[in-house]
Amino acid sequence: MRIPFVTCDVFTSRPFAGNPLLVVSDARGLSKDQMQAIAREINFSESTFVFPPDDPAHTYRQRTFVPFKEIPYAGHPTVGTAFVMSWLGKLPDRASRITVEVGFGPLRLDLFRQSDGIVERVRMEQGAPSPGLPVTDHEALGRIAAANGLPDTGAFSVSLPVQTVSTGNRALIVPLSSVDLLTGAAADAGLLTTVEKEHDALIVYLVAPSPAGGARIRARAFCTGAGVPEDPATGSAAGPLGIYLALHRALPAGSPRFVVEQGIEMGRPSEIEVEVEGLPGAPTAVKVAGSAVRMMEGTIEV
Repeated sequence: MRIPFVTCDVFTSRPFAGNPLLVVSDARGLSKDQMQAIAREINFSESTFVFPPDDPAHTYRQRTFVPFKEIPYAGHPTVGTAFVMSWLGKLPDRASRITVEVGFGPLRLDLFRQSDGIVERVRMEQGAPSPGLPVTDHEALGRIAAANGLPDTGAFSVSLPVQTVSTGNRALIVPLSSVDLLTGAAADAGLLTTVEKEHDALIVYLVAPSPAGGARIRARAFCTGAGVPEDPATGSAAGPLGIYLALHRALPAGSPRFVVEQGIEMGRPSEIEVEVEGLPGAPTAVKVAGSAVRMMEGTIEV
């Protein structure tokens, strides 16, 4: 059986940057084991497989796989899949909003189109914010520092805590005092997997103020337990970051809209737009947006 696929680079407007994604736009007939085998074979941070929706009022159902397992959803796969479905003519004509089904339920996407109708930007809502308690145990903080190759806990921000936040996937947010420490971080896969399990986190997200200043944040994402040593663009961590910064009244430039710069250390620079909703100190929702470029297409023998 031959399965058509398309790949794209997400959270970028130019090829060979951002986060690569494989999309199978019609996965009917594929088993979970076959989808997992394809994700492992292609070895991108995520691959998605599209099915008819369970609710006919929705546009499609999306299943998302990392190389080692299926996950409820992720940011760049959800944005990228919408672009691919648009390029293939599988979205409602001229629609400005669609609802797709992911692992935790329906999810709304806003489609921003050029005058000729081509989608140029996708904005996705994320799940309800679920922050954990700040990490205060000194030994736990020491393990987090060691797992990321940081000199000691003095590398952490003095004004912001290490904390888990989820808007669908749980991210352990680790604020650092400088971008130099962020750039110099080196994940230890074994230690980091232990830290992920200890804090029930899919992603360890290191963040620091951007040298560019303004409403911008630099970030790196490690997801070793999911088979992704480092991820060049992580929308499902950028959303929790927005909630985290709003909770602590630390949004860059005080703006509810900011840009996450990620993937720079990997040579795959990306930009993720984040928009937080709610009152200062009490965020209620977050949206993440970006662009994508079409890269490859072909078939997979299954």
